[in-house]
Amino acid sequence: MSGDNGFDLTLNIGRLTDLVQTRDLKTFLAVAETGSFRKAGRALVVGQSAVTRRIQKLEDSLGVSLFERRPDGARLTHAGWSFAERARLILNELHAAFDAAHYAGLGGIGTLNVGLIASLSHGVLRNVVNRFAAENSEVEVAFVESERGELLTLLSHRLLDVVVASGDFGEMYGDSAVLVKEPIYIALEADDRLARMSRLTWNDVRDAHFLVSAAEPGPEIHEYLIRRLAGLGRRPQVTHHRLGREGIMNLVGLGFGVSLVAEHWCGVSYPGVIFRPVGEPGECVRFSIVWRPENDNPALRRFISLARTEAKRNGVLS
Repeated sequence: MSGDNGFDLTLNIGRLTDLVQTRDLKTFLAVAETGSFRKAGRALVVGQSAVTRRIQKLEDSLGVSLFERRPDGARLTHAGWSFAERARLILNELHAAFDAAHYAGLGGIGTLNVGLIASLSHGVLRNVVNRFAAENSEVEVAFVESERGELLTLLSHRLLDVVVASGDFGEMYGDSAVLVKEPIYIALEADDRLARMSRLTWNDVRDAHFLVSAAEPGPEIHEYLIRRLAGLGRRPQVTHHRLGREGIMNLVGLGFGVSLVAEHWCGVSYPGVIFRPVGEPGECVRFSIVWRPENDNPALRRFISLARTEAKRNGVLS
């Protein structure tokens, strides 16, 4: 588009951005919006002479007149109209860039990829995720559920930001922290005679038929059962199924057997299934988070901070 004197404004934008300051653009737009150098000065809380100097600087850089000066105010020239449209776009983009940088530094935009071998139905992890989502609404949170080895591989290659699973993680996997220590529960068919008891011991369930998933955390549960029942001189009766947690719980409800779960799984209801605490008072399983220290994702740092706060609230971290 050509302005006064045949000036092609588009061809001079590159040179203009090297010469013009943001305040000059704001001053130009203030004059355009108020139709007056004096009123623009009042709106910007600067003197009229400062407004005049800034507009003159713009006009000298462009080589055209942007306003027709009249006794009753200032009107945009043809070049001024063209420049006003582009000036607003430039300022809007600058504001968006500043906001993006600010929120990115706070973890307010971006993505967070979480790997887990846990349920979000109840407990500390649910609280952390819920609070993170509420405070960082523009962060896209994606979850991956898989076995431990695959999750740690994805973490190592930065395809995951953080992994949540039972047990502890060695330093070779990254930085880690205990998130929560949870009591152990046993899932029973509602008509099972053991369901009438408020709390069960390992001796109570030594003859039970345990159902375990072939996928995580099934193998870990199997090992835990062997350790706990070995002291009673029993080897647990265990059947492995190529089912996820929901499939195992449905089998429990159908009377196929019982299954172990951590407390956070008790937030989900399954047909014909009830949960009862099992083991010695104070017997717990630890759940930890692990992340790579070189990962500078601001959303991850915010997530870790919330996780630590929640862990302290529950007495896990001092």
